[in-house]
Amino acid sequence: MGLVQDEVQELLASFAEATSWGISQRLNVDTALGAPQPHVMTGLRPRRWRLIESSNQDSLVESDLLDLPSVSMEKAQKLLSAIERLVDRLENAEDTVRRQEAELATSVGLSSRKDRDREIADRLESILDSTSRTIGACAAAIYLLDEETSNLKMRSCIGLPSSRLAIPARPLKGALADLEALLGNAVLLSDIEMMPEWPSPEDYGSAIVVPIGSPSMPYGTLWFWSEESRGYSATQIEVANLAAGRVMNEIEQSILGEELTESREIRQQLETASLTQASLLPDSQRLHEAYDVHGWTYQNAGLGGGFHHWDLTPNNMISLLVGNSSQEGPEGALVATSIQSITRVQWRSQSTISNTMRVLNDIHWSMPDANWNASVGLIQINPRTNHGSICCAGKIQSFIVSERGFRPIGSQVLEIGSEPDTDFTTKRFVLQKGEVLVAYTSDILVPSLMGTNIRRKNVPYSALDQNTFLKVIMDMINQKCSDIAGYLARTLPTFERGMGSGLDRSLVLVKNVG
Repeated sequence: MGLVQDEVQELLASFAEATSWGISQRLNVDTALGAPQPHVMTGLRPRRWRLIESSNQDSLVESDLLDLPSVSMEKAQKLLSAIERLVDRLENAEDTVRRQEAELATSVGLSSRKDRDREIADRLESILDSTSRTIGACAAAIYLLDEETSNLKMRSCIGLPSSRLAIPARPLKGALADLEALLGNAVLLSDIEMMPEWPSPEDYGSAIVVPIGSPSMPYGTLWFWSEESRGYSATQIEVANLAAGRVMNEIEQSILGEELTESREIRQQLETASLTQASLLPDSQRLHEAYDVHGWTYQNAGLGGGFHHWDLTPNNMISLLVGNSSQEGPEGALVATSIQSITRVQWRSQSTISNTMRVLNDIHWSMPDANWNASVGLIQINPRTNHGSICCAGKIQSFIVSERGFRPIGSQVLEIGSEPDTDFTTKRFVLQKGEVLVAYTSDILVPSLMGTNIRRKNVPYSALDQNTFLKVIMDMINQKCSDIAGYLARTLPTFERGMGSGLDRSLVLVKNVG
């Protein structure tokens, strides 16, 4: 590959004619190794050529004086060095184009991994070279369709100048040989000159064209040319088709490798985001000596829309937050993080829970082009008086449970972000000693386990409806909130991953221990 030798020799012949200095080839590193190597810019590599006198001055006659060089050796050498530098730069440019076309052939964006890109280019050229020798072709090229499938761009070639790779894509319209090949048929052009209606992108005697891909998933065409007019046997056609299959395999393997790398990076990013989201959840530090608080959030995936939080706010109020986004996965995590962040800011400013809910609603309603709706429960308790207030939106259930039974608190309205100017109602309550307040997203409950895609563990209850769920808390009323929450987490049904919406679930428990 590299610059076509005929072009170089023509340039050197013009140099000799203009300067009357002859040129001979030097033995350089590339020649010694027996194969072209990646070039570095001149200054570190040996010179390609050296000057020689075009005639023997010791035997000159008067008629030969006119043939003596009219340009001094110093000036001729300076010009030759400039030509060498230009040739080096052109070969480096051709090598870059070669790598880039190999990258584009496999739909891999440009990167700094030059070694891998050069390996792809080498493998494609190796396929073309071995197949050409097998079927007796002198040149070959890979043409791939662009994204609009309206043009064909050369991505790799052998037997042709590397500069061909820089030529703009040729239109598919009118390229009958390519069109026929893309339908899944091998096209034989035994005499290109006599078949002008089947134009060839290169001027040769004959050619064979085979498809890369399938009629339902075409990628491009593979051309093999021969200098003379000739036919191709069934075996040679099969060899060409096998080469197209190998090219397709290289493309798919490169795409698959890139997709696997991207998938691995995405998984790592999701895991990092999941850990970051988990760090926003509260710790088990005791907020007040008279109150026991605990809870959990279960995400249907590693990253989700469920959330809960609690804190002792600057006005010495025990404040709790529980809920989930109407979206799951990363989108739900964005909504959950937004709600947690806004709520904590509101807590620090000692805002009331109804005002906090309005702020959440206004901000999420104003979010354009996305679903930022969520179910939210906000609770505040004064540990000195045991008086509290609760405000809920969406699918939040809340009860006060005692040994004697349970009573609902709070009232439901639309999810936050559903409508502007929603009226959020605050309910008052008193949490007596020994009582437990539980607030949770309603997706925790399943009216019946019959006919659902759920796995049950050893639970001594026939169904996990609301009454049964609250009875579990009543039966464990004298235990710590962490034990109650842990038992509920173990006994709740396990949903299959990806089983529809609403599976991110959260719960908080707060108990007056006196």
